[in-house]
Amino acid sequence: MMGDSMRPAASAGKLHALFAGGLLALLACDTAELQSDFEEEAFAVPSGITSTDENGEVVETDDDDWRTSPAYMGRVYIDPAFPNPVGPGDFVTIPVRVRQFNALEGSLALVSFDEDRVARRLDDIRDARDPGAYIFSFSPRVLGVTGLVRVYVVDNGGGLISYGDLLIEQ
Repeated sequence: MMGDSMRPAASAGKLHALFAGGLLALLACDTAELQSDFEEEAFAVPSGITSTDENGEVVETDDDDWRTSPAYMGRVYIDPAFPNPVGPGDFVTIPVRVRQFNALEGSLALVSFDEDRVARRLDDIRDARDPGAYIFSFSPRVLGVTGLVRVYVVDNGGGLISYGDLLIEQ
């Protein structure tokens, strides 16, 4: 008798495990699809800027800039670049906040494309595995371009974390 009464509980446990596994698979598919959409948006033509002053205060927001990719949501935050717009002789600062241990597998890179559409590494954060605040800093002069430019924050495997547009003035 006791064996029969245990059977529904065992079946419920198996059903629960299958449901949880299926739910995780669906979430993984949704995240992969959302990440793919995010990357497609990232490689569109730059369309505006989040305007900031020299202290990092946001003056005007572009909702497309500095979003965190679905793959890193809640684990890594990128604050808007400042100042923006920026002169070619000035330095741009981009703050990064890592919120979890081992949210990243190591380094971060800030990249963009120069006047010949060649990818250029603008700055690195060598080890961002631990929670904390980090900073990218670079001179837009290295790109040799003016106007609207998109920059990308990527992990050490080339995975896209965030992107935003800069207005480089002459």
